[in-house]
Amino acid sequence: MGRYRRVTNSAQETVDIGIELGKIVPQGVVLLLFGDYGSGKTEFVRGIVQGYLGDTLAQEVASPSFSLLHVYGSEPRRICHYDLYRIDAIGEDQQGLFQDAEEDDILCVEWPDKITLPRFRETIQIHINVLTAVQREVSIDASPSIMLKLLKE
Repeated sequence: MGRYRRVTNSAQETVDIGIELGKIVPQGVVLLLFGDYGSGKTEFVRGIVQGYLGDTLAQEVASPSFSLLHVYGSEPRRICHYDLYRIDAIGEDQQGLFQDAEEDDILCVEWPDKITLPRFRETIQIHINVLTAVQREVSIDASPSIMLKLLKE
């Protein structure tokens, strides 16, 4: 695993990192997003959607806190955006949580530590730490091939 780390000075800079990752992320990968409430995880997903699917869908990205899942795009290029923050309160069956996702879908999972995740074939871990009211430290842990592409962007 390689690590990419960058400090951002605005929400847009956090989105921009997501855009660059969205341009290179392979189909079927699972992105696990860690960070405190309000740290910018959904903004990062907005960037992933913009980079992977284009500008028009990026404006629709919102936190699926109450529905658990939002799906962007259509087959064969879809992003399934999960927010597990309220999963205990909702009482959702965790066994079937990912059953609607297709093998080639990109899964973005906010609050992945709220449940025991199934084994996925390839994951990228994204940690967003709040430094100040506007600054964030974004760390991405991914395979060397993805890291090499990201560093070239």
